[in-house]
Amino acid sequence: MDVVGLIVKHGSVIAEETALRVVRALESHGVKVLVEESIGYESLSAYPRFSLQGSVPGKLVVVGGDGTLLRTLLRLQGETPVIVGVRAGKRGFLLDVEKYEVEDRIRDFIRGEYKLVVYPRYSVYVNGEKIACVLNDVAIVSKMAKLVRLNISIDGYPAMRIDGDGVVISSTVGSTAYSLSAGGPIVDPRLDVLIVTPLNPVQLHLRSIVVPSHARVEASVTPQSNEAYLNLDGQIVRELQPGSLVALTMCDAGVRMARFRWWDNFYERLYTRLLAYW
Repeated sequence: MDVVGLIVKHGSVIAEETALRVVRALESHGVKVLVEESIGYESLSAYPRFSLQGSVPGKLVVVGGDGTLLRTLLRLQGETPVIVGVRAGKRGFLLDVEKYEVEDRIRDFIRGEYKLVVYPRYSVYVNGEKIACVLNDVAIVSKMAKLVRLNISIDGYPAMRIDGDGVVISSTVGSTAYSLSAGGPIVDPRLDVLIVTPLNPVQLHLRSIVVPSHARVEASVTPQSNEAYLNLDGQIVRELQPGSLVALTMCDAGVRMARFRWWDNFYERLYTRLLAYW
């Protein structure tokens, strides 16, 4: 019997209703459903549980938004199971299955009728200590709205000095998130690059730099800087003192996503979920 794990956004009526549709669709194909142990919906309480830190099923369905997916991935730091994302919210740019097509896409997922897309993740180090592998972005931002001074290097070569609110280092997948809001470019997901975008720099000439995904990007908080925060995928936050060094390199473990029509409708998705957003 196939086994599929279910992860659902917390505190959302829409997510709960959508998750129940997912469960019914899975069970109609003879699949055993396991629910992640932190999910507190009464309607799912009868199902057996699994832990993201323990034995994880080889297939996962994530119901919710981008944050739900990113939080899940930060708890899965090794090679991930095959994941399908079901959108249950207003944005959910990374989750490509809509509520109206749940039954059809779950059927395709169980039958293996999908495109497996492996996304790179990036290891983040602070002063030589590995913190996590991220999918979307790493942001160094000012603390208490005070000026941050950063030196950015690419593969050991000086690239820019930023006096301002900080910097966002984004993957291709994350180009439509914080980096975009900061003025960075939208990058087609078929490309494999990193985007370094300064945040409100005093040096008005500074613009985003696009570098190869295998490059080593370092951001040093200068001794003359104020304190800053490090933000990983919008989920993990820690303080950075002056003199700290943040490094980003490609992670060995990627993210495996089951995609349906992903390349075909990327620009339609881009328009409907981002460019026409209100």
